[in-house]
Amino acid sequence: MDNLCIQTFDMKNIPYMLDILTPMWCAPYGDDEYRRFSVENIVRNNIFENDYRFQLVDKNDGTFLSSAFFARKGDINKAQQWLTDAFHYHKEAMIPLDVSRMYIELMDERTQKLMSDNDIQMTLFVSRKPGAGSMLLDSLCRTLHEEGWKNLFLWTDCDCNWQWYIRHGFTLVDKDVYEQFSDDDHDYETFIFKKSL
Repeated sequence: MDNLCIQTFDMKNIPYMLDILTPMWCAPYGDDEYRRFSVENIVRNNIFENDYRFQLVDKNDGTFLSSAFFARKGDINKAQQWLTDAFHYHKEAMIPLDVSRMYIELMDERTQKLMSDNDIQMTLFVSRKPGAGSMLLDSLCRTLHEEGWKNLFLWTDCDCNWQWYIRHGFTLVDKDVYEQFSDDDHDYETFIFKKSL
């Protein structure tokens, strides 16, 4: 860990996050540029205007290794302004982006209803190197505890490695099915987790 450093997240590192997330989260339509853009929309809808945006980097060469983003109750997200400024596709291409935003907003609302004012929500967590995410999260949990936060909440779904959170000390507090993303063969499950800090 001597060569690793936790810093404020640099928005220039979003493309590295997209390299990891696009294959998992991209829509099954549109060209490669639009698919990547749609995932960036998801990422930006999980980044709030606050000081709780972090990255783990290698001090030797500046390599971006992992990131974690948090939100308190009442924090603001400005992804809609980014989308308005960056959108250059046909009008129908906005529909899936709006669907993603509404899903994220709904799940954030469900999560924050379970939180007290002394709790904080992790809104996005990405790791480019095995073990780097665990190092970042462990360190940030200690920092959040020292700041007086009581519990860390997060939501995820069946498209993500939700079992990772169980293995890392989180407790499942809510499980549901999101009907809009479900079909006759597959229930699209959502999960809300909590961890004492």
